[in-house]
Amino acid sequence: MNNFFSYLKDNRIFQVSVVCVIIINAILIGATTYPLDPIFFELIHVLDYAITIFFVAELSIRFIGEKRKKDFFKSGWNIFDTLIVAVSLIPIPNNSSFLVLRLLRIFRVLRLISVIPELKKIIEAILDSIKRVFFVSLLLFIVLYIYATMGSILFSQDDPARWGDLGISLITLFQVLTLSSWETVMLPMQEIYWWSWIYF
Repeated sequence: MNNFFSYLKDNRIFQVSVVCVIIINAILIGATTYPLDPIFFELIHVLDYAITIFFVAELSIRFIGEKRKKDFFKSGWNIFDTLIVAVSLIPIPNNSSFLVLRLLRIFRVLRLISVIPELKKIIEAILDSIKRVFFVSLLLFIVLYIYATMGSILFSQDDPARWGDLGISLITLFQVLTLSSWETVMLPMQEIYWWSWIYF
């Protein structure tokens, strides 16, 4: 029995079927954002139940097909899928007060990531690089902190709206970094201090 479920979960047709159901689920969720005939909404509601049952069955097959059951929960992707399916099992009445639960159901589309190996590799690579990104962000913050302090000391008297204190200076520098009308920050200062272009 275990061997059958193990074969089934690794079967290419089964995996493609899961991807197709996730895509259909995504289309149905998108369709609910349009003004449709009530009959279509009822049909989508029934299909949503069917998809939920399919996801529970698929997850059960993967769990039963695992040779060592405790290994199933050692995979972060399996935990991710289990959480998404568990949220789908919460009954949602058609009521605005249950909007959060309805929004959570949208996250079933994220299951595409755990089903498609290439997407899994990309996410894993991003997670591996988070530590380095943190230190790059820390370095950027240190540089911004120094520049914001300098800007506040140099320009706060002349343009307190942009350089009044450290916090405001950080926001101004963020505007400069994004190149969003940054010249409107620099030109007024350059009219007062000819050397301000060096700072910018």
